[in-house]
Amino acid sequence: MRATVPPVDQGRPCQRISRVGRTTAMARPKKQPHEKRDRRFNLRYTAAEIEHIRIEAHKAGLDPHEFARRRTLGAPVRASRTQCADPALINELNRIGVNLNQLARAVNRGRDESADWGELALELKRTLALVMASDGPETS
Repeated sequence: MRATVPPVDQGRPCQRISRVGRTTAMARPKKQPHEKRDRRFNLRYTAAEIEHIRIEAHKAGLDPHEFARRRTLGAPVRASRTQCADPALINELNRIGVNLNQLARAVNRGRDESADWGELALELKRTLALVMASDGPETS
């Protein structure tokens, strides 16, 4: 029996080799009839409205059509969590973490640092409030 050499992958990610050595594409699973989007509903928008939809869709990390579909059907649309964090906020949290570590070491050595714990707790609450405010609330 002659060995078959599999074909060279030409950058197509969804390929597999069949038993006879031919390449077959891996198909997407078939949708049920009730899951197929086979109806069109055309709307007219102004240029400003379309730009607004595109901006909001980009913020949510969605395609503009998917964003509009979710909004019209009442599905929640949340801002994307892949946004870059504020470097100043990261620096502030790091600073609080360093202070927390220093206080924990002092307590483990037997020193009473109860006054500093209260100050650190207030600073942490303030910073967490900033984080929650910039977390990207649900778009309505």
